[in-house]
Amino acid sequence: MAETIGWSVAISNDSIGEARDRWQSSSVQVGIARGRGWDGQMPDRVGEVLEFRFRSDILTPEVLDAPAPGDRRHAGVLAIGLHSHFARSAWEARLGADVVVVGPQTGLLSFQEQLHEALGFTVPRLDDYQIEDQVGLDLSGEVGRALPVGAGVLRPFVEAQVGSEDLLRVGLDLSFGALASGNLMTRAVTTGHRLPMTFEGGEGMSWTLGVDTAWVEDSIYLPEALGYDLTPTRTRVRAGGLYRWRTLDVFYGLAWLSEEFEAQPEGQFVGTFQARIDF
Repeated sequence: MAETIGWSVAISNDSIGEARDRWQSSSVQVGIARGRGWDGQMPDRVGEVLEFRFRSDILTPEVLDAPAPGDRRHAGVLAIGLHSHFARSAWEARLGADVVVVGPQTGLLSFQEQLHEALGFTVPRLDDYQIEDQVGLDLSGEVGRALPVGAGVLRPFVEAQVGSEDLLRVGLDLSFGALASGNLMTRAVTTGHRLPMTFEGGEGMSWTLGVDTAWVEDSIYLPEALGYDLTPTRTRVRAGGLYRWRTLDVFYGLAWLSEEFEAQPEGQFVGTFQARIDF
């Protein structure tokens, strides 16, 4: 019988990256893994380990109360999906589908307004500067291979998605310590950090580095009909550390995200944080 074998709650936010509030402003990603137990090895059959995933994103222009012409529009995003983790020989894979709800119907702009007012931050004035209501389906997959390199593990990967954004991504992750092997991992959608869902490996510090580049064909968040020109590529460069002590682990990582559309003047830094207890 299937049981809960791991979980992840990751917060990605530019306020914990560069202390600003713009573009890729906020993401909360929750994953709960279910399967027939976890022994440190990925199953070789699709469906044996399933990650139930929920995500909320807030995308904003650079200036929340007076956006510049051509800056990205506000988009509240809610997504819920199911992802299967499995392996073929030395290749690790993930296949998943997410229902994605976008726009004012999510209520995330109202939530952001109330939160910013309570915290004394700039209150968004973006009621007439939002991506319209939409509901769609994202289909995505990733294939990677773990290669031992000295004391660490190098993992090249390829990822593809069709739906809210049609993209193809290639990248590398280099990990040391408990993050290197044995854990069931999920990937933070915004920053690309790989995060453990299980508690394999010893205590102490672990480190991870990563880089990837995506070619994006289409995006409902930056529609051509509204005059947006997508950048030819998007690059993410990231580094993070995890400290594990007994049944507690804490992860923090920083990622630099390159421009996503031609009118975006520069990239940005976004932080990812996760703290977990093994119950």
